Amino acid sequence: MKQQEFTSLTLTEEYFEKLLIVIHNTFLKKHNLKQLPKSSQLYGYGNYDSAKPNLKLDLENLCTDTVNGKYLYDKTRQFHKGKPFLKINKYYKDLLLLYLGYDGITEFIDDQKLPTSNRKKQLALIYDDSSFKTYYYINYYFGEDKTIIKGQTVISNNWKKIQHTFIYRDDDGNIKEHYNYGGVIRREDTLHVSTKTLLDGKLVEGDNETYYIGHNDPSNINFLIGTYTSFDIYTNTVAGRIILEKCTSKEDMAEKSKSKVIPPYIAQEIRNQRITNQAIAPKHYLELSEKSPYAFIYSKLPRTYSLDFKNETGFNESLSFNISETDYKISPLTDNVYIEKDSIDLLNKGSIVHLKFELAGIIALDKVDIYIKTYYLKEDNSAEIEGVFCGIDNENRLISGRVILNWEK
Repeated sequence: MKQQEFTSLTLTEEYFEKLLIVIHNTFLKKHNLKQLPKSSQLYGYGNYDSAKPNLKLDLENLCTDTVNGKYLYDKTRQFHKGKPFLKINKYYKDLLLLYLGYDGITEFIDDQKLPTSNRKKQLALIYDDSSFKTYYYINYYFGEDKTIIKGQTVISNNWKKIQHTFIYRDDDGNIKEHYNYGGVIRREDTLHVSTKTLLDGKLVEGDNETYYIGHNDPSNINFLIGTYTSFDIYTNTVAGRIILEKCTSKEDMAEKSKSKVIPPYIAQEIRNQRITNQAIAPKHYLELSEKSPYAFIYSKLPRTYSLDFKNETGFNESLSFNISETDYKISPLTDNVYIEKDSIDLLNKGSIVHLKFELAGIIALDKVDIYIKTYYLKEDNSAEIEGVFCGIDNENRLISGRVILNWEK
């Protein structure tokens, strides 16, 4: 039960009243007074006489720091306004117990004559297990060198403190650990984490993470799924998905983190879920990335397309869509067809367009990859161009074949 000595103190109104009485009696006895001075003089704030007895000076004589005389007065006002629970921070809690001559808060509680029900209520506040319990997790994210990084995460202090240990393994089996320390803040249905890490002997900004928890107690969630922004071991700025898997104990966490094996249910969620910005400061748009020299070809993509899919088994399907001139958004033009996901890439130094669609609606294709040469983009008039496709049809069969493309600006 000594854990409570390292944190703040929450008192019920009954025990706070007892605390005030003991403080006042101690003050009167210490200064040989028959009655308390007015509040500003008693607590030592505002227009008070520092040469006369006051609690501010009494408490400062017990420590090396400054005491805010108004702090205890404000708590007293809250009590008189009927606040049922009053919280005293660790600094003033320790000072007051020292001033009153108690070794700990339990000794103070035992010294007060209150009903058993009040005592149980107060002790439940002090020794609330959830406030002091530590939670252990295995963390996973897709890291440097295209590997899934697996490490340890410890959350403590009533979900206010967090420590990540990221474990890096080289090909020879050597292990290097990287540490992040930080705080946790809950906002509505999300947890926000901000950490610092040690770099060249100094604590610098580490990563920032956000986890969705809904309206649940986070300690009851077995998997915390979030996103992070940070920098990697090569000083590139990165972002991606991170998953924390709950462990039953510290020993369980230590044992699981030793294994190099990544569970398949984690691997399929984490692999390639990462954005990496190279550590460059481009002065020209052609220096943004290795894709930049092909921006002119990309600018020719916006237009309206009609595609016919065919193969030797008699498969025949069509799809029409438009690529917007303003934001390159892809919009389906075929009736009763919806494009759930799409992507456009230029491959082989801009010589091939790769279109990838996930489709829904009245169409025989569920997923399809399309590869077409880009020379057609140089033409101002519509032309029939042939490419290839592969994908999955709506009966879950693997299919491939030719795609005939027609377009118009």
